[in-house]
Amino acid sequence: MSTTRREFLKYLVEGAAVLGFLNLLSLVPRAETKNVRPPGAIDEAYFNLVCVRCGACLEVCPTKAIVLAGFEDGVAAISTPKIDPVAGPCEFYLGRCEETMRCSKYCPTGALQLVDRKQVKLGTVEFNSDLCLAYNGKECLICFEVCPARGAITAENLKPLFHGDICVGCGTCVNSCPAVPKALTLLPKGVKCVGWPR
Repeated sequence: MSTTRREFLKYLVEGAAVLGFLNLLSLVPRAETKNVRPPGAIDEAYFNLVCVRCGACLEVCPTKAIVLAGFEDGVAAISTPKIDPVAGPCEFYLGRCEETMRCSKYCPTGALQLVDRKQVKLGTVEFNSDLCLAYNGKECLICFEVCPARGAITAENLKPLFHGDICVGCGTCVNSCPAVPKALTLLPKGVKCVGWPR
């Protein structure tokens, strides 16, 4: 079935209108998000405006922790990068990106900025002891063993204790948690936004 020139032009105009509307929504500053942004992200109120959704950060992420936001993350955030610790941990604090945060290095617009890793806090892990294997009579301290931020997770009586003020939000513990469903969730709490604009 072929499309006439008139139908093609109609689809083109309708598509442009939808894209224009989505672009206008991205201009509305929002200070809050449920998305955990990659390291070096500027303030959320400006992130959707500055990010051009090019995907460069996804391409260079060695752990594939960066994924694209979808409709469930809000219309203005569609196709912007977010951290999904289930897909992979963000290794900005310790690992393959601790020397240079690749996502920030290759961001063409400055939505992600190169900063010292000690300035970065992506979010905070929320712990649900009802789902934790250690709190349900099993032996498990994997989160404690893999945590790269010394003191963010401690152990007492063979059970993990979480310290949100020390957590850097890398998601390593979330990624490694063997519980189904996972006992840990990475949330954008306590985020330190860096870079332009201040």
